[in-house]
Amino acid sequence: MKRREITKVLLFYVVTFVSMAVLMWVVFENFGYSNENFLIVTLMLLPLSLLFGYILSKVALEPLFITNDLLDKLLKDTLHELNIPLSTIFANVAMLKRREEDPKKVTRLERIEKAAENLGELYEDLDYFIKKEIGTVERETFDLDRVIESAILKMEEIRGDISIQYTPTGYVVKADRRGCQKAVDNLLSNAIKYNRKKGQVEISGENGWLVIRDSGIGMDETTLFNIFDRYYQSDLSASGYGIGLHIVKTFCDEHGIEIKIDSKAGEGTTFRLNFAAAFPKTDVTNEERNEK
Repeated sequence: MKRREITKVLLFYVVTFVSMAVLMWVVFENFGYSNENFLIVTLMLLPLSLLFGYILSKVALEPLFITNDLLDKLLKDTLHELNIPLSTIFANVAMLKRREEDPKKVTRLERIEKAAENLGELYEDLDYFIKKEIGTVERETFDLDRVIESAILKMEEIRGDISIQYTPTGYVVKADRRGCQKAVDNLLSNAIKYNRKKGQVEISGENGWLVIRDSGIGMDETTLFNIFDRYYQSDLSASGYGIGLHIVKTFCDEHGIEIKIDSKAGEGTTFRLNFAAAFPKTDVTNEERNEK
């Protein structure tokens, strides 16, 4: 808040306080103190109190609203303009790859292309969160297996010696696709990050549930109690900010998807998400869909 605005608030506060004190003194001095007179004074002071509160909140909060609107506009404009350099990078890398025959140079171009794809992912994340904030994210019908396969592909470079055993679920769901992708990405990322050397991750579908099971370090009761809290990390030395499972929980709450966790320290963790609530409403039962 600027100094001039603070001065205005203090000045108005002093004037209001003095006016209230004078009004109370005049009433009680001329008519004496009584419950009836106290009620009259209170009713007379109420409009002044409301006016003071309105002016105070306007002076204090209006700069915040203006700043927030400016930041929102800046972010949206920046996102819009980000598409142009990304498209230029992709186009030029594709052209250079067609003409290049040196394997080492082709590998370098592929790294540039991968970095551009990562920037594209960040762009889509920001775009998604903005749309979600203003309530414009639409639910669509999609194949859950495509989301899982995309998540597995993203983890290819970081999984190391962790093996991933994946059995297609056959589920078709109606949900916020981007939110679903982020939820599955985070569950798989955690299953790899907190696994053991040469451990494994199993992904499958069981009667409408998506099951992600790992052979990792597991969780104790304290961790299980706090696991969905935003910014919570049981191991502060681990990478990340502790928001992954909060994102999972938010997505599931918004779609009525039940979450179950089976975990014990030293014995691995199993996450179960009941996607039956996100199945499109048709005449086909969940059991029939799973059989297909």
